[in-house]
Amino acid sequence: MAKKRIVVVGLDHYHTVGWIQSLELFSDRLEVVGIYDPDPSLRASLRPRYQDPHWAPALDDSYRALPYFTDLGELLEVCRPDIALVTLPNRDTPAALTELARAGVHILTDKPGAKHADDLQLAIDVARDNNVKIATGLLRRYGRGWQAAKEMIEAGRTGRLLSTETVFNTSSPWIRDPANPIFSNDLQGGGILMWLGVHDIDLLLWLTGERIVDVQAMSAQVNGAGIDVEDAISVSVRYESGAIGTIHYAYVLPRTLSQGFLAVRGAQGSISMGNDGTLRWIGPGDRSDPVREETISSTSAKMPGYGSLAPLVIADLLGAIEENREPLSNGEEMVHALRVIDAIYEAASTGNRVSVRW
Repeated sequence: MAKKRIVVVGLDHYHTVGWIQSLELFSDRLEVVGIYDPDPSLRASLRPRYQDPHWAPALDDSYRALPYFTDLGELLEVCRPDIALVTLPNRDTPAALTELARAGVHILTDKPGAKHADDLQLAIDVARDNNVKIATGLLRRYGRGWQAAKEMIEAGRTGRLLSTETVFNTSSPWIRDPANPIFSNDLQGGGILMWLGVHDIDLLLWLTGERIVDVQAMSAQVNGAGIDVEDAISVSVRYESGAIGTIHYAYVLPRTLSQGFLAVRGAQGSISMGNDGTLRWIGPGDRSDPVREETISSTSAKMPGYGSLAPLVIADLLGAIEENREPLSNGEEMVHALRVIDAIYEAASTGNRVSVRW
């Protein structure tokens, strides 16, 4: 089987190097054939200005042999790709997705892919019209623990939804550098909710199988780092069934560390999972043991690149292309998460309860 030709659309991104290292695990099925970034100065270094400290700081020297483009249309014409890895700022991603989709190029895009849901929806509509498959960087759906949680919920082991909780605290802007583009409202459209909270919002929608219909929120810049996006946000949500939930995210830890958990509470049982990767189910027992608890370990071996889940996303995209189906984490799902985020930011800025515009 001939290798699929893949291009990199966006070099100056926090996750580009990690994604490419994950793509290298598929060297028998994928061949990187070109790189695009609007900044010509990056051609010499092949290095994003900021990158995750867990990965190599730059692409391997072997990528210097690839053609480098500052015009996306020229890259498409010369390289004739089958797939594109899109790692651009949220501001620029929808236009790139639209151009790629019109050219019939399948897409692997980092999250969340736009500053607003409607911007992304336009690109997703073009992709659908051209039978282009889009897989996203909403990785957590692929985790063994969360898939086990989804199976438990669908089997009725939590029962009617009552509430949800999501808490996540991570390293402060001072640790990540306030000049990092992830703290730019112009480029990204928001702060920690946009960059990291989108993961758990997607999980909540997927796990519960319910839409979030109303939100209230408070956001702040608590670190005094001079950034123009929120570094802390607390949110209350209401689901279509009437269940309620809370979300709290903050850049507040003085080192490269994250702490948090997500929980779904139901009338028949409760599930939760924290950073240790252990899924816990608590439910009713019998007279001799009135409370039952089950645990499932979901830790994974370390892998090169963007963690152990990125290869599962890539494999899912390849399968979706071959089988003409949608990936588990697709563009429409990312639009749904952004619709909730749009409402949260409106609620935080106005102080009002806001209905999600589905």
